[in-house]
Amino acid sequence: MSAALVALFAPYCQGAADPVALERGLQLLAQGSLQGQRPLRPAGQRPFVLQWQPGVAPLEPALVQLSVQGVGLEQPVLYNFALPTHRLLQWLMAWQATGGAAGQPADLPEAFWQWLILGHDAQALQA
Repeated sequence: MSAALVALFAPYCQGAADPVALERGLQLLAQGSLQGQRPLRPAGQRPFVLQWQPGVAPLEPALVQLSVQGVGLEQPVLYNFALPTHRLLQWLMAWQATGGAAGQPADLPEAFWQWLILGHDAQALQA
């Protein structure tokens, strides 16, 4: 991973605090997909696949598709959206921090689901 790319994304992703996590996140960003599992309450889980085409710079849009497997559905439910690449990178880093990088069935952060399902933007509220 190039030092220039790490330096470019660091201000958007708290990269100065944990440059190793940022570098791992950038490596995942370059891969273009991940598989995870969303825990359900009171029990169970729902597998998903997240695929993306990142922008070159932090503020450029990333094109993303989320494919969620549904119980009893022949085809997965698809969500297509675009968002700033740095936001996607932050969620990927959070996914890695919860075990996704180790091949464990990890979930995306709650902020992602709040944004996707309810339209809540935790970062906008903090600004």
